[in-house]
Amino acid sequence: MSNISKITLTQWAIFNAVIDNDGYLKASKSLNRSHSSLHHAVAKLQDQLGVDLITVEGKSLHLTEIGTVLYRRSQQLLKDAADLEKLAALLNDGWEGEITLAVENIFPKTIIPKVLEQFQKSNQITRLQILDIVLAGAVEIIQEAAADIVISPIIPAGHVGTPLTTVTLLPIAHRDNPLIKSGIPVNQKDLANELQLVIKDTAKSNQFPSLGWLRAERRWTVNDFYHAKEIMKSGQGFCWGPAHFFESELETGELCKIPTTGDYSRVATLYLVVPKPEHTGPGVELLVKLIKEESNLGLPPS
Repeated sequence: MSNISKITLTQWAIFNAVIDNDGYLKASKSLNRSHSSLHHAVAKLQDQLGVDLITVEGKSLHLTEIGTVLYRRSQQLLKDAADLEKLAALLNDGWEGEITLAVENIFPKTIIPKVLEQFQKSNQITRLQILDIVLAGAVEIIQEAAADIVISPIIPAGHVGTPLTTVTLLPIAHRDNPLIKSGIPVNQKDLANELQLVIKDTAKSNQFPSLGWLRAERRWTVNDFYHAKEIMKSGQGFCWGPAHFFESELETGELCKIPTTGDYSRVATLYLVVPKPEHTGPGVELLVKLIKEESNLGLPPS
């Protein structure tokens, strides 16, 4: 018990108010307390600490060197105390202490930051964990309820999902890749014989079959499209990738869509799934609402 501070939050709040209001007179009006009570509170604070925090020169107050340090630290102390009270109120209202959001790798990267910006305005207390998932990894997370919200291209049996947006995946390679330089449209067989860069499925188990375009004989597997992009920029391999991810490179012509004999583009619909809807709190409900709004509910990204 000897470690419990004898100085109260009220004393630190009064000290801060005096500094923030440039003196006792304005601080007394701000706090609706008498001028003399604030003098007494600050004097007692200095006496308990055994240091001078404020010096008076005429009608002006100045922080001492020690006072400057303690003023800065006490500001954080008061903010932490206010956050604790806010946290208690939010938890009492059912707001979650932590929310996990799992997002499929091909989901447009510009959407989530906008969602988080809006979420932050309503809730600065709930911790967020954002996971990057690929294909069957999304199915696994939904089935295990390992995340509160999942954005997935696949909805496993027994679950429902809301379509958010569609993403077009194109065969992309460097402009110096033979598939591009030849200028001759290629077919499915030609693509199958080329080195393909594949994004690693994040499923931990092997219970899910190989999905879609991952069936490539010659392939290098990487963790994400960032790695695939850098490898392709060196002239090696091609990748089925979302056009929005390679937008700047496609605009400059460094990377190009491989010309094909037919339309071989793959269109993936991404769904929002809440694995345990019966356990959702206001934080999950708000995130779901914001994600739907920012994703334009099923419309292709512009």
